[in-house]
Amino acid sequence: MKQEFTLVELVKKYGSKAQKASLKRNKGNLTGKEFTLLIKSVEQEWESYSVEGRGAKRIITCSGKRSKKAERVDKRSNNGQGQLVGEFELNSLVVNYLIQNNNKVKPMSATKWLTELGIIDGKLIGALYGARGKHLEKLQEQFSKEIIDFNKDDSDMDMLDEFLQVSLKHMKSSLVSVFGKLAKVEIIIHRVERWGCTTKNKHRKLTSNEIKEIDIIRGSLLILHGLKGSDLFMTRKKEVKAFKVELDKQLEDELGLKFFYDAHYCVIPESELGLRDYLDKKREKGDLDFTHNLTEQYALIMIDMFKDMYSKHSLELARGRQKNTTNNSDIDRIKCLKIMTQYAPMWELLLKYFGCTSSMKLNTSAVEEAAPTTIEVDGVEFEVAKESKRTNPLAQFQAIRMIAEMNKESIRITGVSFN
Repeated sequence: MKQEFTLVELVKKYGSKAQKASLKRNKGNLTGKEFTLLIKSVEQEWESYSVEGRGAKRIITCSGKRSKKAERVDKRSNNGQGQLVGEFELNSLVVNYLIQNNNKVKPMSATKWLTELGIIDGKLIGALYGARGKHLEKLQEQFSKEIIDFNKDDSDMDMLDEFLQVSLKHMKSSLVSVFGKLAKVEIIIHRVERWGCTTKNKHRKLTSNEIKEIDIIRGSLLILHGLKGSDLFMTRKKEVKAFKVELDKQLEDELGLKFFYDAHYCVIPESELGLRDYLDKKREKGDLDFTHNLTEQYALIMIDMFKDMYSKHSLELARGRQKNTTNNSDIDRIKCLKIMTQYAPMWELLLKYFGCTSSMKLNTSAVEEAAPTTIEVDGVEFEVAKESKRTNPLAQFQAIRMIAEMNKESIRITGVSFN
């Protein structure tokens, strides 16, 4: 979900009395400091935002309406970092992807971005958009072997649906939030565009009139079927199925479209310094932690590290949901699995099956026996095991991660980067 506001509309909805008075006093404009304070209020209810225009003519587009109002974040000490699982890794992977593609990347859906970054693969996408029966059969075999007293049922498809929808929603939300954070400190330029796939399988940017028409069609169908936007992830619910059939028909009949989506355009700003020197300057400033000096090997390691952190967090959330056996929106099979305490174990197996967990294995005994040697990362030397390049490919990545943490702490204490 996204919504556009003029500066006046944004102040009216989220502004304090002082900001409203200032807007009136300054003929529809706010100072930079006042606008920053206003955005803190906006971020409590939206995951990301973008700004077009200047002064009183600014248009603010808010994306990702939060289901619950977030706590107000004071960014003076840590600049809002650490709020997302694997934020450093996602920041770095996005920047690295732009570099590897010569800073020329077409607008893509968040799902396509996750695929291009290597975070999700073809198996998950195939299950999301294709036939799921073959996946369910294999999964039920694993459930039966690994989970005590598990009795397979045709409605296990409900659990597969929930996993696909919820896990993808969380990953997309994290990625879009990272786009917003990178754009806010001008590491990238980020723009959200509405795109559609035509009945001739051509993807193109939609016109403003088409976007308005889609919003009208979608809004009226939600009301007709008694649904909210947040209900649509329950794909096996009969009202959702009916909504989708009618939406697809009206899109095709009235606009010649098969479907529509938000496409994310990202680019690193042009600079006289050159691409890498510009990024070095941004990293030294310390507004956001990232690295752009990734070889192909270490980019793969970083993907695995992100998956490791994401899967642990995802499983933790699943264990929390398992305890909530009175959620009225749960389908019967989901309620049953929660009561039987089989929901979280199934979630863990689903994470492994769809490649959401790290595939990295560490030979710790070989590392412990090896003599130490020195490696250099970003101009800083670290001692690691001599055979680490063969037996412990995480060593240099861990050094990269350590530098980011040290740099953040240095800026916090002294206000100066050590890079």
